[in-house]
This record gives sequence, structure tokens and C-alpha cells, in this order.
Amino acid sequence: MSEIEKEKENDEEVDEEEEKAKFIADTIKACNIAKEIRELIKPKVQVGIKILDLIEEIEGEIIKRGALPSFPCNISINNIAAHYTSPSFDETEIEDGDIVKVDFGCHVDGAISDQAFTVCFNSELDNLVKASEEALQNVIDNIKPGAETNVLGGIAEDTIRQYGYLPINNLSGHQLERWVLHSDKTIPEIKLPYGEKIEEGEVYAMEVFASTGLGTVHDMPNVYIYRVQPIRIPLRNKLARKMMTFCANNYRTLPFAKRWLVKEFGFKVRLAIRELTMKKIFYEYHPLADKQGSFIAQKEHTLLVEHDSCKILT
Repeated sequence: MSEIEKEKENDEEVDEEEEKAKFIADTIKACNIAKEIRELIKPKVQVGIKILDLIEEIEGEIIKRGALPSFPCNISINNIAAHYTSPSFDETEIEDGDIVKVDFGCHVDGAISDQAFTVCFNSELDNLVKASEEALQNVIDNIKPGAETNVLGGIAEDTIRQYGYLPINNLSGHQLERWVLHSDKTIPEIKLPYGEKIEEGEVYAMEVFASTGLGTVHDMPNVYIYRVQPIRIPLRNKLARKMMTFCANNYRTLPFAKRWLVKEFGFKVRLAIRELTMKKIFYEYHPLADKQGSFIAQKEHTLLVEHDSCKILT
């Protein structure tokens, strides 16, 4: 190898290390903002509160602190596990007996925080909340370089089953990268026959769901969250073309809410969204639910894998 080639290789290694350090620093900043907002908002999750008001306050607080939402704030009630964010003028209120999951995050230049907590208004379900929290903590206690994701999933499953509940077998924790909310590596919450190894320096959003239902979630019919996919095909609708460009420029690879588009373009977005989803330009995030009448608790933290353990960032 020539001296010029060696110098180029060294420069690339330095650039990669600098980018990695900046990614971690930006992630920590995003996580600190998420922590602040969690402590602010948690006491406000009360019976009689409209979930749209909570969602808009959370997203507003993120922007006020100089970050942007890494995805629309999710507030999922009872048997709904994830991906429910209010449509415009949603009148849904928290009711006595509900179990409420609040899941939100923010990003700093694409470096993402993601965390969730559960507030329960049914004392009979307090152990369900404890099961999700303890399962997450047990997984965190075992995350370190070389740990196998399938083994970590088994720890979550065993903990939840000890409480008499089921983990959600088709949801998992996920690696975070810059501008990528769900990277290739995942940490299940059930034991699988094989898995991948955790590596130092990786960042994960580890989440655990405990359910009184079947332990499997299914798609609900209405969709309120989308993501732009890297597909470029002709569009007939002028507004659809405009929306595609707007979303690609403003949200890049991250999810966004239908109500955000309504605020930007008005209520005429419905037909444009239909064309964008039919042509697979918009990926749809259906709300995910277990069987009717069941209840789900969720707990989630963003984690940094260090040399012999992991650090909770949120």
C-alpha cells in the first residue's frame, strides 16, 4: 500500500470515529430532552384528559427544546400496544379503568431517542405494569457486548410469564442509527432458537410489552402514521407530488403523522395520501392491538452498549 493510500485510509478511520462520537453525543442530547419531557408530562396523564392535548403538548415541548419528534407521539390505551397517534380533532379521553401507554422520542440531526411508560388507572392491573418494568430491567441488566439477542428475549419472556402474563411475540426492541428508527438488529421479547450478538457502541430502543391477551398484536384498520419509502414513480395528483417532496425533505426516513400533513396542507390531503399509499410511496403504520378486552403495559428505554454493560440514556 502506498503512503497516499495509507494516509487516505487513516483519514477515513478518523472520520468514522468522529462521526460515531458525534452520533453518541447527539443521541445523549436527544435522550436528555426526552427525559425532561417525560418527567413534565407523566403527572398530567389523568382521567378526563384528551389524549390529543397530551400528544400536542409533548410534541410542542420537543420543538421548544430545539429538537424534533423522531416519530409522532403514541398514546395507546388498553388492548392497543403501539402506533396510535391522534388524528385531527380526536375526542378520545382517558377513562377510569384504562391502562395508558405513552411512547415518544425526539431526534437531534437524526440521532434518535425513544422511550415509553405506562400509567394505570385500574389497580387490578398494577402487576401487569410491574411485569413490563421488571422484564425490561432484567434485560437491561444482561445487555453487554457478546450477549445474544435471543437469550435476552428469553429473559423478558420468563419474567413476564412469572407474573402470569404473556409477552407480545411479534414486537421487539430495535437498534437505533442516525435517521433510522428501526435498524436491522432487533431484541425480541420471547426466546428464539437463534439471534445476533450485541456489540459495543450500539444504541438500542429496548421495549417490553406485557399482555393479558393472546400475546400477539394485529393491524387495526385506520392509519394515522406514515413514512416515505425510497420509491420514485409518476404521480397524477399535484398535491401528492408536493406532499411526497415535503415529507422526504422534512422527515427523511422517519415516521410522521397524518395530522401534521393536515396542518401543513389542509383537509384535502385524503386523496393525495390514498394515491401515495396505493403506490407504496407512503408506508403505513397501522395501530397494533391484542384481542378486544385485553390489556397491555409497555416500558421502554434508549440504551448505549458500553464495554461490559449498557447505560440507560433515557
